[in-house]
Amino acid sequence: MKLVLIEKIFLFLTLLFLPTQLGKHFFLKFSYIYSLPIDYLAPTLYFWDLLVLFLVFIWLIQKPKINKQALFLGLIFIFSQLLSLIKAVNVGSGLFRLEQLSLSLAFGIYLASKDWKQLEDFIKFPLIAALIFESLLSILQFLTNRSSIFWIFGERSFSVTTPSIAKFDFFNQVFLRPYGTFPHPNLLAAFLVLLVPLLIFPLKNNFKFILFGLSFLVAFLSFSRVAVLVLILETFIFLRSRLKFLIIPALIITPFLIIRFGAAFSFDYLSILRREELISIAWSDFLSSPFLGIGLNNFINQTAVSNLISGPNRFLQPVHNIFLLELSETGLVGFLGFLMLILLPMKKLMRNKTNYYGKILLFIWGTISFLGLFDHYFLTLAQGQRLLFLIWGLSMLELKSGNLKKSL
Repeated sequence: MKLVLIEKIFLFLTLLFLPTQLGKHFFLKFSYIYSLPIDYLAPTLYFWDLLVLFLVFIWLIQKPKINKQALFLGLIFIFSQLLSLIKAVNVGSGLFRLEQLSLSLAFGIYLASKDWKQLEDFIKFPLIAALIFESLLSILQFLTNRSSIFWIFGERSFSVTTPSIAKFDFFNQVFLRPYGTFPHPNLLAAFLVLLVPLLIFPLKNNFKFILFGLSFLVAFLSFSRVAVLVLILETFIFLRSRLKFLIIPALIITPFLIIRFGAAFSFDYLSILRREELISIAWSDFLSSPFLGIGLNNFINQTAVSNLISGPNRFLQPVHNIFLLELSETGLVGFLGFLMLILLPMKKLMRNKTNYYGKILLFIWGTISFLGLFDHYFLTLAQGQRLLFLIWGLSMLELKSGNLKKSL
């Protein structure tokens, strides 16, 4: 009985701290390029990692019944990623990425193996609490144009004058795009637009309107272009019976959206140019090693050696597309392992068109796929991986039980 209680406590904390990035970076020899420390290549021990390790350990010593289908898919995925390291130049960074993916996968398998009755009382409140905290912190960052005092949750120190910080220029008035406790506003926006249908859509009280308004405001302030598009769709779905109330908010935000999206084709064209160049490099990397790829988490190393990305400084980032990233780094073997991981639950969810919760999960998978076409964080950043496997674990649980309730 004590172990069950301890497990519940760690599950609560794991969900609550899912969006945080408090951790210790270890910049080893393979973490540098041109003497520059690269976060993507640096092994990092996060507080969340410890929570998951304790959670899974306490769960396993109780000799639980593991979801074999989830375990099988997960092992195929990890093995397919591991094979890419045969040809990797930077094996150390690849092993670090593999370790981070494995931890998030273990959390997903844990969720997939639980009984829904054991989960429903503990999954809603910590995630809603995390959503509220991230939203309020982000609003504070936006109003003050700087970070706050919550370093204990991994909030980084920055201001609107910090070099390379994400900003939004509105008629020469510069605003900080809020980060919350995430490494980039785009990932903050993804966190919000994924949790809105998961947590807020099923709620049946008026509190859902407050939560949705808060999430909408912060996702909008992040000015993540693709996330804002998803947000607009979610707004029409959520308020489809109250569309007349959207007229005034739409008039207010439209000028900001016009400037934000128009900037991509004018003074902010560099972001599109860089993405085009990274796509070309990713495709070349894939053609150079089509079966095993250039190595997991080796895209930056390969790019730094043979290519120079446009801009005033070195742009050392992965290609902004999770599918091309998989193809280039892990080849057809890793790409097929990744497709099996995500397409099997999506395919089975599509077959059950009457299950309300299944429809929500399928919508979220569509969102992940859409966002993944324009960014890499679901595979490269810790919080992105956690979000991916949170949805994956709940999807595999849904396929196992098939009788989840309409609301969380």
